[in-house]
This record gives sequence, C-alpha cells and structure tokens, in this order.
Amino acid sequence: MTARYLIRLDDACHTMEGRKWDLVEQVLDRHGVKPIVAVIPDNQDRSLVYAERDADFWGKVHRWVRKDWAVAMHGCTHVMHPTQSELLLPFYRRSEFAGLDLEAQAQKLRTAWGLFLAQGIEPRIWVAPAHCFDLTTLQALRRETPIRVISDGIAWDAFYEHHFHWIPQQLWNLAERRSGLWTVCLHPNTMNDAQIADLDSALGGRFRGRLIRVEDVDLRQRKKSLLGRLYSRYFWLRRKHALHAA
Repeated sequence: MTARYLIRLDDACHTMEGRKWDLVEQVLDRHGVKPIVAVIPDNQDRSLVYAERDADFWGKVHRWVRKDWAVAMHGCTHVMHPTQSELLLPFYRRSEFAGLDLEAQAQKLRTAWGLFLAQGIEPRIWVAPAHCFDLTTLQALRRETPIRVISDGIAWDAFYEHHFHWIPQQLWNLAERRSGLWTVCLHPNTMNDAQIADLDSALGGRFRGRLIRVEDVDLRQRKKSLLGRLYSRYFWLRRKHALHAA
C-alpha cells in the first residue's frame, strides 16, 4: 500500500469542547501525528459554543505551532448565509464567503488575518467553513494574505489550480486506500469517546507509520491528474445519488 494520509481537525475556537480536543491531542501525540488544525479566529457560530470562552485559547494554538501542527485559517466568524453562488466545491448551499462581492470577502479575510497576526501566528493554509467558497474568495485570499495552500478539493493527490496549491480532503474517517494522498477531516467537538478510542487503535494498528505532515506533501505546479479527475467525477456522482436517495 502506497497511500499516504493527513489528519485535519476542524473548528478549533474559543468555545470548543476542551475535554474532547485534549483527548484527541493526546492520541495524536502518542502516535507522532502532526495534523492540520483549522482555527476560527473569531467564532460567532452559536452551533460551535460547547463551553465558556477559553481565555487561554491562543495559548493552545501557540502550543500546537510549537509541536509543528499546521495551523489553517478557518474562515473568520464561521457564520454562514444561504448562497446560490457557483461554488468550487458544491457540498452545501451555504457559505461564510461565497456570493458576497470582492470587497466584502476581502474585509472578512483582512479581519481574520489581522486576528492571527495580532497573536503572532501566520497560518499557512486556507480551510473554508463547510468547504464552500467561490472564485471571488480565492481572489480576495490572494489579495489579503500570503496563503497559497488550500486544504480541500476532491482528487487523488495534490494539484495546482487557480494559482493555489490544493491538498485534497476526501475522507471523514480513516479508510483503507491503495494509493494516493488522503486527508481525513475530523471534528473533535462532536466525536464521542468510542470514536476517539477507535482513532487511537487505528493509528497504532493498520495505519501505523502511514500518516504524513503537510511538509511532506510535494507541492508542485501540476494540474489535477487524470485519475484525480475521474475520482472527482465519481465522488460527486455518488454524493448526488446519496442525496437523492435520502
């Protein structure tokens, strides 16, 4: 098996479920896993209020940076609106950014970037809330930040498109693949103890030694491969059929 895996942890914020995040962090540390961690700099999404505001949240982010976790900018407030905009990844019909004009999106990104800089942290990666953004988002992201890597997209390996490097994110749990690069998106806030234990078991078992860091990804200016395009088509067709069957 030549498949390689990345772990991504979504929705780190001031009001995250601290106990579960601590348990997941302990599991990853035990197995030497260096994930992408998607940080919301100014969470205002009420669905992500799991605890009282943590005054030491940015201290935790600094600890992750010191441990070589790859910090990603996960929107600004995570508050989304309905949109009919042409999404680059049509998972949902909601977005914090898509459908807004360039200046409105730029202002959000400017604010988010400034909040990170105020804490002495420079995210290297963009993670859109709900995966949903449009070409205007990328235009604003290039204008307002030096971020040129996106953790998202459906493909078989990293690719380059719209002046950004894309590290695909196609899984929501560890699953066996024969080849390719696979990012597994986890949400510690909603994981239960059994799921955390299963993650521990998988990382110490059949996925042992198969997890890589962002730094290990070969980011070259290459288009999505034929295999990546075929897999993307299959992914979206399968999703469409699943939605219709639900």
